[in-house]
Amino acid sequence: MKIKKISCILTSVFLISSSYASEDCIKKDFWSTWYSQGSFKGFGLPPIKAEIHKAEYQLAEEYYQGKRVSKNYTKARELFSSAADGGLDQANFRLGLIHHYGQGTTKNLPRAFNYYLVLAEQNDIRAQFNIGLMYRYGLGTDKNLTEAFNWFYRSASAQEKVDINNCSVEQTPSAESQYNIAQMYHYGLGIDKDIKKAFSWYEKAAKNNLKEAQFNLAKLLLEDNIIELNFERAIESYQLAAEQGLAEAQFNLAQLLHYGPSYFQNHRRAYKWYLKAAAQDSKEAIFNLALMNQYGRGTTQNYISAKKYYHQIEDQNIPETYINLGFIYHYGLGTPVDDRKAVGYFQQASRYNFGEADFHLGIIYRDGRGVSKNLILAESFFQKAKEKGIFEANQIMNTLAMREPNDVKLFELP
Repeated sequence: MKIKKISCILTSVFLISSSYASEDCIKKDFWSTWYSQGSFKGFGLPPIKAEIHKAEYQLAEEYYQGKRVSKNYTKARELFSSAADGGLDQANFRLGLIHHYGQGTTKNLPRAFNYYLVLAEQNDIRAQFNIGLMYRYGLGTDKNLTEAFNWFYRSASAQEKVDINNCSVEQTPSAESQYNIAQMYHYGLGIDKDIKKAFSWYEKAAKNNLKEAQFNLAKLLLEDNIIELNFERAIESYQLAAEQGLAEAQFNLAQLLHYGPSYFQNHRRAYKWYLKAAAQDSKEAIFNLALMNQYGRGTTQNYISAKKYYHQIEDQNIPETYINLGFIYHYGLGTPVDDRKAVGYFQQASRYNFGEADFHLGIIYRDGRGVSKNLILAESFFQKAKEKGIFEANQIMNTLAMREPNDVKLFELP
């Protein structure tokens, strides 16, 4: 499966130290303090700089998210920068995102890396995950799988942080980090390969409802010798990922329902999951929908629908597509017989060593169906089919004329 790159996740996080960590936890913000009930009540004692920078951060959030004011990344960046320069370290995460994605400024991955690092070193799980991701893929810094693993490991466990009010906040372990650790153990990236540890970390991420982890967990339960085979649990894990819309899980679940153990097969359910995967452009799912329509499995037999699905993927180099389209046009299944088209599809299938394609090409050239009759060419195709294990080809070869038509006159009685 293609590795999913997840850039950030908004989780609650916790910081061990901050410029204002020595002050008390004060949850009341600047605006509610000085603008009670929407009107300015006077400062009395002027606000300290910490309160001003907190107000800048809060207004920056409004501009960044477009809440109560129009979204404006440029104003958000200016306010976050002022808050960060004033010692409010929490602003660095947003500044990292802004430079990571070029929001209201030129994209600058090295700067994004440095902003994330400020908070990552203070136990911010979001920042730690993003630093791990940047080390893993060499974004804004040199690729370093060992460093990536270490940062993922830190953000995969519960930590605390101090928020902008200097209050301690519990952070949820990053499921994405757990998934990345599992992958690194799975494939030996920055750490020695260890399938059992990979399985354990996939389990943790799967319990946190990460669909990619649920998918890989199911694959290990079915495919790897080190993990005990558990078909029912694999199905359950595929189902969880499929229900979250992961096309690969939808397709694999459909395959198991289509071709799995007889006690588990359910062609109607398989057809349903193929439809969902096909809606996400899974070519293999589209092929299987064509197949099920062609043979009436899980749905009413419908050659017209089968042909439609096959044509959707005929440029995808799925060999069985060509042989089946050849059959459809040769036998006129849901369409008029068209051996000219059939020849083209059988020839493509022949290149993939389908003996049935060679056999049918032999019949078409023997009988001159949509092409000029050519017994020599027919015999060559029958020979290929015979070599590919098609027994009927050998029988037909014995019935082909051994002489050219003009030679027959030499043996006629006067």
